[in-house]
Amino acid sequence: MKYIEKDKHIPQPDYNLMWTAIEKEAYKRQVHLQPSPKAPRYGIKAIPVSIVFSCLLLVAIPVFAGVTINWDEIGGRSVTNALNNGIGQQYDLKASNSGVTMSLNGVVTDGEKMKMLISLDPKTDLTQYTGFATEKNTMTNESGAKAKVFGNFAYDPESQKLIGIYETPDTLKDDKKDYKFEAQNLIFYRNRDILLKSDYQAGDTIVTGVKQYPTIHIESVRQASNQTTIRYRVAASPSDMGQGNPRLVVSTGGQEKEAIPTLMPSEGSDLFIEQVFNMTENDWKDANLHLSYTEEAKRISGTWTFDFTADGEKASEAIYTKNLHTSPEFQEKTGVTLEQLVITPLNIQILIDEQDLLKQGIVHYKTPQLVIGDQTITGVRTLKGDPENYQHLFHFESPEWYKNWSDVPMKLILKDAVIEKRDTSKNWITLNEPKKEKQFTKLNVDGFEIQFTYYTEGENLMVESTSNSPGFKKISQTTLRMNGKEVVPEITPKGMVSTGINVDSYKDVPFDETIELNPGIYRYSDPSRNAEIKL
Repeated sequence: MKYIEKDKHIPQPDYNLMWTAIEKEAYKRQVHLQPSPKAPRYGIKAIPVSIVFSCLLLVAIPVFAGVTINWDEIGGRSVTNALNNGIGQQYDLKASNSGVTMSLNGVVTDGEKMKMLISLDPKTDLTQYTGFATEKNTMTNESGAKAKVFGNFAYDPESQKLIGIYETPDTLKDDKKDYKFEAQNLIFYRNRDILLKSDYQAGDTIVTGVKQYPTIHIESVRQASNQTTIRYRVAASPSDMGQGNPRLVVSTGGQEKEAIPTLMPSEGSDLFIEQVFNMTENDWKDANLHLSYTEEAKRISGTWTFDFTADGEKASEAIYTKNLHTSPEFQEKTGVTLEQLVITPLNIQILIDEQDLLKQGIVHYKTPQLVIGDQTITGVRTLKGDPENYQHLFHFESPEWYKNWSDVPMKLILKDAVIEKRDTSKNWITLNEPKKEKQFTKLNVDGFEIQFTYYTEGENLMVESTSNSPGFKKISQTTLRMNGKEVVPEITPKGMVSTGINVDSYKDVPFDETIELNPGIYRYSDPSRNAEIKL
């Protein structure tokens, strides 16, 4: 189908980084915490730090017996749970380079990932910086194969150290191998705020006066439903790739308004960004604009190399799997077939197979929960694997480790169901001949009233879609039909923050022929699809 084939042309994300972000979100949901104020306000493209020294394996390390470092604050509960139960290796490896002392505190593998607890003490005031990273990080196994290592740091005021969880694909499995972990150049970051002017409009170019991001070109400014959506391009070097996290901040009425920036696909090195501010057109005209970004404040040059031996036998033996049964009633209600429960030293996964029929409606659950004994934890629905062979799953971080998981009662709860549909066998409405002036029409779909606004913009047909019906979420992509042929709109990147109004653009539309409109892909809440099942 065209609407699926179009996705092949959309730039794909870095799936390793995406999985890291998913695991962090799972932890944050589990403990019901907001991001720690100790962490940077906006994430740095942090990459793991490696270490220089000789290897020494210890039976017990005081860091896990006391509260010297609270790894739970950065999502390390599963790693410390595993280490405290004899799974993985605890280390006390230290070395100094250019006045920076780094330590490897522990390593745990689970068949998919190797995770490491890292701490470092640069002997400087860390509170003046907002982020920390190393430029290049690699893991080399004893066969000489190299892999990237990902992670980030957070400042821990209790220990006055930087602490982080770093990860790389698990090539250890149930074997015992030697590894070399290398990193180059420790970088300290700080936030910058540059005052710009006000009331910028589409087509304006702003000269910022800063070398890192010298100009901002405003692509569009749209106002609707007391929201202002701005899209702009930021000039950046090819090596930047958005790591400075540039974004606009608006000051109005003595208050600062921030909006989540979405980095959109873009050709060349310019950064294409969308932000949705909760403000009216008049507020926008009266506001002061700021460019906020992160810059390099300090650099400690050097290469750190750390050789260590890891043993994956206990971690491999600790992995528990159980095939799951799905009743026809549960499958019909949820569109989900439960395949397998997988418990590893680092997480709990419920592997699933999803019904993928948009015509009947795909069910998405915003809040999957797992009841383990008397504890309830919240996870995420996600996927793993390569783009050609995804495995769908619900992902959780275990609050504790059980020696015998087969005796632990579990229940899966699926809440906040959202239905995603596309049915072109019905729900069509004929449009009047489009013209420059806006025209309006509406359609009732599944009990929801959807309003459409259509008009010409140059040689293109523009279609805006929205709904005020309770429970209706959004339209993702409309569909046109001309002379019996279905047509989908141009591929245009869309931000992560919904304005409630979907805007589609169609090229090469014969305006003098009959044009029919279908809502295409749309989403709505359906609490009747919420479900629970014992595992």
